[in-house]
Amino acid sequence: MIFSIFKMKVSSAILLLLLLFLSGFSTQTFANGLENNTNVIDAGRDHFMVLKEDGSLWGWGGQDYGQIGTQSVIGFASPVLSPVPIQKTDGNRLLNIKAIATGSQHTVALDNDGNVLTWGRNNNGQLGDSARPSIDKDPKYVTLPKKIIAIAAGDQHTLAVDIDGDVWAWGRNLYGQLGRESTDPDFATPKLVQASSQNNQNFTQIVAVAAGLEHSVALKRDGTVFSWGRNTYGQLGNGETLSINEKAIEVPGISHITEIAAGDNHTVALKQDQTTIWAWGTNRLGQLGDGGREDKLVPVQVQGINEVSKIATGDNHTIAIKKDGSVWTWGKNTSGTQSSRTTPIQIKGVDDAVAVGGGGYSDSFTLAVKSDGTVWKWDQASSDPTTKLPIFKKVSGIDGVMKLQVYPFIQGGQVKFRYIGNNLTEDVKLNGSFNYNVDLQMERKPGNVWELQVELQPGQYEYGFRVNGEWIVDPLNRDKTIDDFGRTFSVLKVAPYATVGPIIDNKEVTFTYSSYDYNNQLELEAKSQSVSVMGNFGDNYHWIEIPMIKQPNNTWKVSRTLKPRDYFYSFVVRDTESGAVAVKRNDPLNPGLQTDSLTNISRNTFVVAENVLTKIPVASITLSKGPEMDLIVGEQSTLTTRISPSNATNQNVNWYSSKPTVASVEGGKVTAHSAGETTIAVTSVDGGKIASVTVIVKQQDGAVSYPRIGYKTEDDRKNVEPTKAWKINLNQELDIKTFNPDSVYVLNESGVKIPLGYQVSNNNRTMEIRLQNGYQYKKGANYYLFIEDTVKSSNGAKLKEKVQMKFQIKL
Repeated sequence: MIFSIFKMKVSSAILLLLLLFLSGFSTQTFANGLENNTNVIDAGRDHFMVLKEDGSLWGWGGQDYGQIGTQSVIGFASPVLSPVPIQKTDGNRLLNIKAIATGSQHTVALDNDGNVLTWGRNNNGQLGDSARPSIDKDPKYVTLPKKIIAIAAGDQHTLAVDIDGDVWAWGRNLYGQLGRESTDPDFATPKLVQASSQNNQNFTQIVAVAAGLEHSVALKRDGTVFSWGRNTYGQLGNGETLSINEKAIEVPGISHITEIAAGDNHTVALKQDQTTIWAWGTNRLGQLGDGGREDKLVPVQVQGINEVSKIATGDNHTIAIKKDGSVWTWGKNTSGTQSSRTTPIQIKGVDDAVAVGGGGYSDSFTLAVKSDGTVWKWDQASSDPTTKLPIFKKVSGIDGVMKLQVYPFIQGGQVKFRYIGNNLTEDVKLNGSFNYNVDLQMERKPGNVWELQVELQPGQYEYGFRVNGEWIVDPLNRDKTIDDFGRTFSVLKVAPYATVGPIIDNKEVTFTYSSYDYNNQLELEAKSQSVSVMGNFGDNYHWIEIPMIKQPNNTWKVSRTLKPRDYFYSFVVRDTESGAVAVKRNDPLNPGLQTDSLTNISRNTFVVAENVLTKIPVASITLSKGPEMDLIVGEQSTLTTRISPSNATNQNVNWYSSKPTVASVEGGKVTAHSAGETTIAVTSVDGGKIASVTVIVKQQDGAVSYPRIGYKTEDDRKNVEPTKAWKINLNQELDIKTFNPDSVYVLNESGVKIPLGYQVSNNNRTMEIRLQNGYQYKKGANYYLFIEDTVKSSNGAKLKEKVQMKFQIKL
C-alpha cells in the first residue's frame, strides 16, 4: 500500500489541513522593468551619444562645452563630425556602461556597478559637483550614497533613481525641477526629490525618470506617473499652469503606464497595452500628436497610432517605434523641412528599429538603431529632396549598438524568466498556464535578480510572479492581458521551433542552429555573431557556405532548394566560445554523422530523395465547429481541421487560445476552465493559413452531485475563511504532473470549477491549492473539494481511494 488516505491517527497518512491564504492576486499593472526603460542612444541640443555592445560609449556633434568628452582634439568651437569613443582622463576608453542620457549640453552615463558619470557643461551644477569647472570634458563620478538604476538629463539638471526606488536630483532648480524648496536657483550636490504632502507616501518604488527643459517626470513601479518643476504650459499634466512646483505630485487621469519621455515643455507616456500614447503640455508645434496646436493641461491621446513598443522625445517633437519596427514622429519639422505636423508620420528608411532617441534645438533630431546594430539619423537636411518628408540616413563609422535583452528570453523552446527585485525581495515564484499554475521556485542571482529557465512547447501562455507572496505581472514583459475576472497576466508566445535537423520538405531543406542545442548555452551567453551552413550544395558537389539569418526566437535559420542526392554539411559559427575566428560545428539536431577517412573530420549527412512528390501547398483550413461554440465550465470538446486541398503535402498545424484561462486547447481538444469568451485559432505550418472559433464558456446551472459514490468522504468543514487555502500532505513524493485541475479541484453549488492556483512544497510531499487572482469564496456558500485517484506518487502508484469534502464559508 503506497498511500493511506486521511487517517488522522496514522503517522504515514495524508492529512488535509486548513492554512491561511498566502496572498491574493492583484489586478494592478506594473511598469516595465529597468532594462526596458534603458537608453542606448540619445541626443542633446546638437550632440549625439550611442552605447555599443562592448560597453563603450561613442559620440559626435557639438563640443562647445566638452559634451563629447576627452576624445576631442579639434577644439571646443568645432563639432566632432564622426563618432569617436569617449575616453577617461587616462586616455583609455570609457567602458562598462549600461545606460546613457544627454542633456542640452552635458552627458550622463550609468555603469554596470550602479555609478553615475557626467561631463560637459556645468554652469548650473548639472554635473553634480560644485568643484568642477563650468566646462569639463572629462567623465567623472558623481558622489551618491546608493547604487543607481536609472538616469535622465534635462536642459540643465540631472535625475537618478537609486536601488530603493528613490529619486535624486541636481543642477538648475529655478522652477523646482529638482524637487526641493529653495530660493537658490542651482544645486550641484545631489539630494532626494520630495513629494507633496498628499503624495509623500506614494512617491516610492520609482523605476524610471525623464527630464525636460525645466520639469521632471517619474514612473512608479505600479504604472502611475509623478511630475514636478515648471508647469507654465501644462507639462506636469495636473490641469493647472502654476509655473513653479517644487514637490512631486501624481499625474491624475492616467495609469497602467510602462514608459515615459519628456521634451522641452511636453510629456509623453505609453500605456501598458501598447495601444495608446498619452501626451500633455505645450502643443504649438503639434508635439502632442492630437491633431491640434492648443496646449493641453491634462493627458490627451495621440491620434493615428497604435501597436507601439517604444517612445522618445526631442525638444519639440515626439518619436515612437511600432511593433513592426517602423519609426513614426510628429511635432517640429516633421512635415517637410520647415513645417510641423500634428499627427504621426512615418520616417522612411528604417523598418526594423529596436531603439530611438531624440534631441534638437533649432533643428529636430531623431536617431534610430536597426536590428543589425547600425545607427540612422533624421534631421531637416536628410528629408526627401522631392517630397520634403522625413527619411533616415545611415550614420557612418558606428555599429554594434548594445541590444537590450527582452525577457522572457526565448530561444526555441527554452524560456528564461527574470525578475528584478530590491532589498526587500525575499522570495519569487513563477506561476503560469504552462503547468496548470503550479508555483515554480525561481533562483536568486546577485543584485536582487531572480531567474528560472524552463522548456515549453509552442503556444501562447499566461503567467506572472508571486513576489513575497504577492501576485505581480512581469515588469519586463510589455505584453499583458486581462481576463473576464479582471485578473491581469503577462502573455508569452513560443513560436514553433525545430527539434530535428535539417527539415526536408520535398526538395526544400531548412537548416536550424541554436547555441542551446549545441552546448546548453543560451544566446545571452553565447552571443553568436555569425552562423552559416557549409556543405556540398554547389554544382559538381562543390562546398559552399550559406549565411544563416537570426530569427526572432534567437535561433538561426536558412532554407534552400536542393537537387536529389546525398549531402554533407556542418555549421560555421563565430561566438563567445570560438573567439575572433569562426569554428566548425556539427548539427546537434541531426544524429547522422560521417567521418572522413582521410581527414578524420566528421560532418552531418542527409539525403534529398529522387522520387519525391511535387509539393502541394495548403490553400485553406477550416474547423469542424464554429463560428461560435458554447461550453460549460469543466466541459471538453474536440475540434478537427479540414485542410484544402486534402492532399496538401504538409498538413501540420499549431493551436492557440487567446485566453487560456477561459479555455485552453491542445491538439484540438478544448477544455473550458472559467466563464468568459476566448478565440481558439489553428494555423497551418505551411502557408500560415488560419481558422478560428469563438468559444463562449458559461457556468453550469445544475446543482453539484454530492456525495459521490466511490469517494472517501471527509467530515464537513464549517466557518471557513473566504480566502483560505488547502494544503494536502502526502506520505510519499508526488508526481507533480498528476497534480492539476483535472485531479484536484473545488466546485461551487452549481458544479462550476473554482479558479485555483497549484503549487507543491516539502520536497514534493505537499500539495497546495489556493484561489487565483482576486477571487473569494462567497460568504455562507457551500463548496466541494475533490481529489481524484489520478494523483500518483513519483513511482507511479495511485491514491488508495478518491476523496471528497464539503466546506462552508463563514458569514
